[in-house]
Amino acid sequence: MANKRASTTPELLAADHHIMVGGRERSYSLVTAAPANGGPAPEIEAVLIFLHGSNQTGSKVRSFSGHSLDGLAASGRVAVVYPNGHRNAWNHTRADAGAVDDVAFVAALVDHFHELHGALPVIAAGYSNGGQLVIRLIHEIPEKFDGAAIFSATLPRAGGLAFADKRQPMPVVLMHGTKDLVVPYRGDAGFLGLGFGNRGPSAPETAHYFAARNKITTPPFESRLPHRPESGGTYVTLTSYAQEGREPVKLYTVVGGGHVVPNPHKRPIFVLGRTTRDISAADALKEAFPALRG
Repeated sequence: MANKRASTTPELLAADHHIMVGGRERSYSLVTAAPANGGPAPEIEAVLIFLHGSNQTGSKVRSFSGHSLDGLAASGRVAVVYPNGHRNAWNHTRADAGAVDDVAFVAALVDHFHELHGALPVIAAGYSNGGQLVIRLIHEIPEKFDGAAIFSATLPRAGGLAFADKRQPMPVVLMHGTKDLVVPYRGDAGFLGLGFGNRGPSAPETAHYFAARNKITTPPFESRLPHRPESGGTYVTLTSYAQEGREPVKLYTVVGGGHVVPNPHKRPIFVLGRTTRDISAADALKEAFPALRG
């Protein structure tokens, strides 16, 4: 299997890998820093696992996010992993015998990197359908992760959390646009708001849920991020849940933003809405999880 150099950042390497999980071959892309001057490969000290959205692949979400998350690997100490869902989707709810076990897949990836590099920190992050799977991972296998990030996804409707919950606190970052038509900020109601009679929890309610799950009882602190002219009509507010001895929760609300992964490189896709330059997914991850700063 040959490595190929990532087109946007020549100092990084992207390679495709396969792993057997439950008798099924699964795949993922791995982005790491290239060895300097032909020397040994840099020592990996942290891993980010980023899960794509519906109808995407690992390589597609890399492009969709402007390859900005790849930049976390530039220091040489962080590996960025882009797994591929079965038929371009993730099983974030089903637990029956015939369902694809994506929880086992992600757990196997974590174990694989622990075997290679020791007990390093692993952060799970996901966009849209990938964010929905991250919500499930937080409940079912929290011991595998040192933190989680959810982009453009909210808690399922009532009764949707039909999986085990180990109730282990975890730092969580959320980012959501108020003009998201796919997963509405005010609660999952179907595309263009159809199905509003069975609206699910909103992005703020999702953040509050994780704060309560982390046993944070103090009110959140609200702030507004510095605005950049290139962000146009969008701006970002930050709702921070923090309390001594408790794992923090942060919600970045992109006012005017759509169903996107904010980054400084990729132009927004019209049907998915606008992005912003006031914050990027990579910056939010580095701010919340020091291990990803390299």
